[in-house]
Amino acid sequence: MSEKPTYEELLQRVEELEKEKAQASYWGGEPQPAWIHHVTDLPGLENFSGSSIAHVDLGALINVAEIQSILDDFWRLTNMVTAILDLDGKVIEATGWQDICTKFHRVHPETARNCTESDLFLAKKLRPGDYAEYKCKNGLWDVVTPLYVGSRHLGNIFTGQFFYDDEQVDGDYFIKQAEKYGFDKDEYLKAFHSIPKYSREEVSHLISFLVKFTTYISKISLANLRLESEIQERQKVQKALHESQAMLNSVVRTIPDLVWLKDPDGVFLLCNSKFESLFGVSQKDIVGKTDYDFVDAETADIFREHDQKAVAKGEPSMNEEEVVFADGHKELLETIKTPMYNKEGRLVGVLGIGRDITERRRAEQEKARLEEKYHQSQKVESIGRLAGGVAHDLNNLLTPILGYSELLLEDLDPEGPNRQSVNEILQAGIRARDLVCQLLAFSRKQTLEYKAVNLNTMVNGFKSLLRRTIREDIELMIRPSPDICNIMADAGQIEQVLMNLAVNASDAMPRGGILTIETARVYLDENYAKLHEDAKAGDYIMMAVSDNGDGMDQKTLQHIFEPFFSTKGQQGTGLGLATVYGIVKQHGGNVWVYSEEGEGTTFKVYLPVKDDACTLEKAAHPKTDAPKGAQRILVVEDNPKVRILAGNILTRLGYTVISAESGGHALEILKEDKTPIDLLLTDVIMPKMNGKELFTRIAEIHPKVKVLYMSGYTGDVIVHHGILDEGVFYLPKPFSVSGLAEKVREALDS
Repeated sequence: MSEKPTYEELLQRVEELEKEKAQASYWGGEPQPAWIHHVTDLPGLENFSGSSIAHVDLGALINVAEIQSILDDFWRLTNMVTAILDLDGKVIEATGWQDICTKFHRVHPETARNCTESDLFLAKKLRPGDYAEYKCKNGLWDVVTPLYVGSRHLGNIFTGQFFYDDEQVDGDYFIKQAEKYGFDKDEYLKAFHSIPKYSREEVSHLISFLVKFTTYISKISLANLRLESEIQERQKVQKALHESQAMLNSVVRTIPDLVWLKDPDGVFLLCNSKFESLFGVSQKDIVGKTDYDFVDAETADIFREHDQKAVAKGEPSMNEEEVVFADGHKELLETIKTPMYNKEGRLVGVLGIGRDITERRRAEQEKARLEEKYHQSQKVESIGRLAGGVAHDLNNLLTPILGYSELLLEDLDPEGPNRQSVNEILQAGIRARDLVCQLLAFSRKQTLEYKAVNLNTMVNGFKSLLRRTIREDIELMIRPSPDICNIMADAGQIEQVLMNLAVNASDAMPRGGILTIETARVYLDENYAKLHEDAKAGDYIMMAVSDNGDGMDQKTLQHIFEPFFSTKGQQGTGLGLATVYGIVKQHGGNVWVYSEEGEGTTFKVYLPVKDDACTLEKAAHPKTDAPKGAQRILVVEDNPKVRILAGNILTRLGYTVISAESGGHALEILKEDKTPIDLLLTDVIMPKMNGKELFTRIAEIHPKVKVLYMSGYTGDVIVHHGILDEGVFYLPKPFSVSGLAEKVREALDS
């Protein structure tokens, strides 16, 4: 009996059977042909998932020039020919081909077809590591091994055009070839005799080299293909990322709010277009810098504090920040600062979004003001209903009190002990009667007797009474306008207005001073009406009562017309100015007050001109175009509404306008901008530096500058304050478009 096989022998036999089975499956169930040989299993030829491999051009995939150079050197060393063809028979590389092929077989169509058909058919089913040796139809030995890239067969490497040295070559066959295809027999046979002969061992070594060389080309090609695929994939990803970033950037830049991102140290990383307008530079000039490079240290500290507050909270933080844009306009921003963290939880930056809430805040304030006005009107209406309801009963009660008091005084001995007491009763009754009248006047419940009234006549006739009413240390000055006309008014009520304002002015000058009463004819335009609620554009007679006393702060000014509001303590009823307001409103007019602490006060009463009283001459305010210009004007006014109005009017008239909120601000602007200015339009009385002082400072910088002063005080009061010299250009507030335009032109042309 034969000896039993070992386990290792059995395992080896199983592997051989599996290989035979695999080969039979590959060749359609038939054994592998004898002319097909297998050198080795080639590593690294795994499948490639790239979808483009099926359409790859072999010539474009490999480095043809480098491979050509290698195989040229190989031919010089071995004298063995090589060729690389793709699956369509296209020659990619050819080295050392024999003359019989290049000059004859590959030239004639039929013999060339014999070569190509043999090459393509024999290489069709070769696997990696296989090679086939065969005689082509033209009688020469060829050897082929396939070129795979991944699992895809893309071409073949050939050698051949030789004879084996151990075979008997049939020369007659080649003579017949020459005759059959019409080749030059001598040249053809010469090429035949030059065909090299190799031993089978030499060919075996050659094939081993070519198979390994094929492995090298396959690996390099596969690596190139993978690299190309990765590059294409990366390019796709980069393109998608770029498009995504471009879209995100477009979205961020078109957001109407301010958007910015800082790193943890406050350095800007990005911003949008709206934010660029804040600093007046582009994003590239902002990135890499901090707030301290664009704003003052105090403002930058506030921004930084808000950033750090959000970081400390670890969540979005809302703030309000007032900013000044590069073009000079201010906005109140509602900012949301949000700390940003990476996936490891490390702080990487602070995202900021700022929304302009200037108009919203203004609307809120306007709403609060209107609500306050509504409540005030409700209070006035309540007092009015109360006054109207009790006036009749009070007057009925006061009538006997006053009547019997007077009778008692007539009956009592002038020197009697009770006369003073009865007189006090009478005076108290009179004061009570006057109080009822004031309540009725304030609540606009008085029955008015309208008639034509000339304010100049009334003021002059009232002068002696005023003189006896106010203290001796107060100088009374009456400055009536010569061209006023009559108004339709209740003379007694207007006298009450004048008396209340004069007494109020007197009380505001405890150390004495000047009380000035002026009249003028004015036209209030639409701009004035917009800035003063309840006012209507039209012709008015103005009566101004001014003092150079203590003045009032803004808080007091907000309440002066409220009933029962008084700064005089127990000495005042709080109805004096409320009565003035009620009487003027009942006449269809309005009251304007201008005051600053330490500078005095001016009340301006505007009473409308009625057609049945008089008609202002059309020449007084002709409907002509306002004079224009192109000069450079610096507007300095601490009241923002007046400053903005003046700037808008002058800009529409063609002037170049620079605005400042104070004298110091104006000097800072001129320090930065050396361009000469033609006219200074300035308020007279401002905090820290008045208009005259400002003009003196500016004239040192720009000697040719001209000045136009404006003020809510009357011109005579300003002159008596010693602030303005007589003869200077002066514009009283409120002004109209034409009034401002004419005064500016007059000052510039002087």
